Amino acid sequence: MNISRNWISDYIDLKVDTGTLIDKIKKHSTNVEGVEYSGRNLKGVIVGRVEEITDHPDADRIIICKINVGDKYLQILTADKSVKVNDLVPVAVDGAVLHGNFKIKARKMRGILSEGMLCSLEELGLEEKSEFVYRIPEEVAPGTDFIEYLKLKDDIIDIEIFPNRPDLLSYLGVAREFIVIDAAENLKLPLIEKIEKGNGFPVKIEYEGCKRYAALVIEDVEVKPSPSWLVKRLATAGIRSINNIVDITNYVLLETGHPVHAFDLDLIGNEIVVKKAVAGEKVLLLDGNEYELNGTETLITDGNKFLALGGIMGGEESGINENTKRVLLEVAYFDPVNIRKSARYHKISTDSSYRFERGVDPNDTEFVMGRLAYLIKELANGKISGPMTDAYLEYIEPKKIFVRSSYVSNRLGIEISENDIENSLSKLDFIFEKKENGYEVTVPTRRPDIFEEIDLVEEIGRIYGYHNIPSVLPSHNLVGGISKYIKFREKLSELMRLNGYNEAFTFAFMDNSRMWLKKGEVFLENPISSELGTMRPLLVYGILESASYNFRNQSRNIKLFEIGKTFLNDEKSETSVKEIEKLAFVAVGEENPYDYTDKRNVSFYTFKGTLDNLFDYLNIDVEYKRENIEGLSFAQSAKIYSGKEEIGFFGKIENEIAENVYSINQPVFIAEIDIEKLFELYSGTRKYSVVNAEYPSMRRDYSLLVDDKITFYEIKDAILKAGKKLVEEIKVFDVYKGKNIEEGKTSITITVTYRAKDRTLTDDEINRIAEKTINLFEKMGISIRH
Repeated sequence: MNISRNWISDYIDLKVDTGTLIDKIKKHSTNVEGVEYSGRNLKGVIVGRVEEITDHPDADRIIICKINVGDKYLQILTADKSVKVNDLVPVAVDGAVLHGNFKIKARKMRGILSEGMLCSLEELGLEEKSEFVYRIPEEVAPGTDFIEYLKLKDDIIDIEIFPNRPDLLSYLGVAREFIVIDAAENLKLPLIEKIEKGNGFPVKIEYEGCKRYAALVIEDVEVKPSPSWLVKRLATAGIRSINNIVDITNYVLLETGHPVHAFDLDLIGNEIVVKKAVAGEKVLLLDGNEYELNGTETLITDGNKFLALGGIMGGEESGINENTKRVLLEVAYFDPVNIRKSARYHKISTDSSYRFERGVDPNDTEFVMGRLAYLIKELANGKISGPMTDAYLEYIEPKKIFVRSSYVSNRLGIEISENDIENSLSKLDFIFEKKENGYEVTVPTRRPDIFEEIDLVEEIGRIYGYHNIPSVLPSHNLVGGISKYIKFREKLSELMRLNGYNEAFTFAFMDNSRMWLKKGEVFLENPISSELGTMRPLLVYGILESASYNFRNQSRNIKLFEIGKTFLNDEKSETSVKEIEKLAFVAVGEENPYDYTDKRNVSFYTFKGTLDNLFDYLNIDVEYKRENIEGLSFAQSAKIYSGKEEIGFFGKIENEIAENVYSINQPVFIAEIDIEKLFELYSGTRKYSVVNAEYPSMRRDYSLLVDDKITFYEIKDAILKAGKKLVEEIKVFDVYKGKNIEEGKTSITITVTYRAKDRTLTDDEINRIAEKTINLFEKMGISIRH
């Protein structure tokens, strides 16, 4: 949340400079995301009145304005033809410097001198994009320094708001916090209108999603532009000015942290009825979109017509407009859980829902309504009509928590005196009573995050200052270690990096509609979005999404791996979910993009080589078996077995899936291995075979014409069966498909090295083995090429 130093100074007297303030915030409260010293370079902007407008003789889109700047008149040209005579506007004179260090000089535009520039809020750094010159709505003397008048030189501190600190989502909450951390003093509450409570505008609450609803009628309002100070303050919070009534509701939200709403009373019925939504009902909200309700939302209606989605957003047909004369003000308290679920379901996040779902003060209604009424009276000439209706179903009491003095010291690890405890509670403005061994503390309802003893300890600790608590080693030396399984996982990660892959970490939540190989089985009851409602059944999905993102952003050579859990249904499990840890990796593009002499792209064989390296290093014997795997090319995919147990799969994704699902128009190779099963097979020691070079080896080449249905492993089995223990090495020398090769067949040349450990092999011995090998090939339907 952006906090303006100028603005917050309305409520407190700051005792420190901005740098010291930031240091105190970081030490005692929350993180500071950044600070903007806005307007530091601005100069030369004054107030001017438009006295006369004429057309440019040589440019249809430009007008010539005669501007009264107090002690003289300036001739300024502008392309904004909405400028009218008597408009008060900010004028950047010759030599001025605007936002972004934009310098202004007098210059000719199509032959006519322009002695400055008429400024929009964009040039002043108050809007990202402005379409028109800013009109100053209040009366200001021409020649006034507009930078000083609007206090454009300001320090804007961006503080991080943790989910457990909703009280910091308001200027008054932050002002109290600055006093707590000893950066300020003298809290001054803003002026409010005294409101009488009674039977005012009728209100009925028919749904527990709303706990309190207050309504007040304001008549004779004048909807018009907001004064400059209000426009500027909203701009520091990133809110664009709309009109004075809407701006006041936004201002009060920022000031008090309590969202409010204003209805055009002439566009609604004669009562407010808060009720539960009906499933399937459709509503039109202020963002212009129509939403279908799920039946749990809180609706604000007039008994018949929909007015607003409670705590989230108003309806399109009851909002404030330029013709509004009577206003119905709403200050309500909605159930945080209901608001959170509704906002998540409809994917709507507003300033109101953000605050309601974290918890606002249910007991500041009279103050908030009084502030609204005061500002509308001052800025829109509104008049209160009748008392405020306050429908409060059940009073929400402040919590009372007992905190033990010894518990505070024990938890913080240092002796905290009773004086320090009392000082901290006093700074927090908590009411407390000294009891035996501790304090009974009454926590105001503006702090919904504090509901047990440990929360008070945390408050006392941060005010005392965690930096004031010395760091010491534990009194007992605990002996720990890393399990064999964790070391195994780290070894896998290291091996994948050595093979040229980068590690990725992806969400376990996924979109079930994008799962093409295996659908998800475990679904989330309350997903963060409808696209992330399924727990992944396979690990490859996440890194494929990452590969797709990289490929679409011009990173075309991709090698990623991930080690993570997959989730399947398992009724035998305590949670009904079985979690399996796996290794998955994906490769696309060049095999070695950093070596300009290596022109190879990733292929089935190079990708398989990574698996071979992995299993060889781990000393695990596996077998690759070609099987039909949905979505993978049959000719370039296989399942991985150790003995009879399947431990994974790998292969090339079908082109249609790669292009249509992941927008990748190159071959994509994936693999996934169950590392829990892999760990069971891992012995932790590598097997080395020493080549006995005492006796020479002998080689035989086999040129074969093989049916595509026959796998290499069947050929390998035949060679080993014939040669038995004499086979030292089997290498594929050449593979060819094409001209002069029959369709459905492949020409393959295999080199086999034979060696005996105890003797020199003879030609007759090798010839007999070769003949036996060829006979086995022929029985398999393999032709021998000569």
